[in-house]
Amino acid sequence: MSSTDYTSLKMALQIKLQDLEDRAERIENRLSDPGSPDWEENAALHSNDEVLNALSDLTHHDIQEIRLAISRIDEGSYGTCAQCGSKIGQPRLKLLPFTSTCVSCA
Repeated sequence: MSSTDYTSLKMALQIKLQDLEDRAERIENRLSDPGSPDWEENAALHSNDEVLNALSDLTHHDIQEIRLAISRIDEGSYGTCAQCGSKIGQPRLKLLPFTSTCVSCA
């Protein structure tokens, strides 16, 4: 990829990052809702909390990965495997734009 490609990729990652941060905020707001004093109503309201917690964990993981990818773009190390130092293949980068490892090290 050329530096122009990285610029457009960085913008796409920043948009994805903002979307994920918005999602994380909505999930956290939902999880922090104390609910209703009515036990049955509260049980129904919080029946999906386990799923929301898992989504929150996944969202925060993706946020961290995207921030690291943006940082690697800024540093000029994007596209280089963090473990062995070899180039990460373009098909892998297109599929997983925030990956930091080549196929061999993954």
